[in-house]
Amino acid sequence: MRKTLENWRGGTKINGVRISNLRYADDTTLLASSETEMAELLNRLETVSLQMGLAINKSKTKLMVIDRFATIQRTNLLQEYETVDQFQYLGSTITNKGSSESEIRRRIGMARTAMTELSKVWKDRNITNRTKMHLVRILVFPIALYGVETWTIKAALRQKIDAFEMWCWRRMLTIPWTAYRTNVSILKELKI
Repeated sequence: MRKTLENWRGGTKINGVRISNLRYADDTTLLASSETEMAELLNRLETVSLQMGLAINKSKTKLMVIDRFATIQRTNLLQEYETVDQFQYLGSTITNKGSSESEIRRRIGMARTAMTELSKVWKDRNITNRTKMHLVRILVFPIALYGVETWTIKAALRQKIDAFEMWCWRRMLTIPWTAYRTNVSILKELKI
């Protein structure tokens, strides 16, 4: 990548910093502000890779266009690459809408599964609520909050996250939804 990016002035500006790639181990994400720029960057990468005996796996390489206002006129410069609306990068879903909603929903779903799998623990009366709370905080919440630093959260998504948290505490305390308990009373009981 260092050789590919020599004298390269392309990329996209994020917070005043020009970024053209994200790399972690063998995962690389290339960023460009136009289709022409992306085609040039991919050509440079392919040329440098071939010089080093490496090749780009075009069947694994995906192209995502982020265009919230649908103003980009696409040419066929990159037709050999599959265009996708979302992709996984380092365990997080990145979408072409720039929204975190699908990632938050996915994470909450994974955390709900983890919470449900611990049902025997929640029903065990020999385990204190303090220990159960600790288990929720170290086994469930990290699953839900993985990658939270990159999320764009709107009020509706914040409500979903808050509702999930309350669902966890109710599940941990084995309080059925038919029991008329307010969230405030549950949080008070748990001293949160």
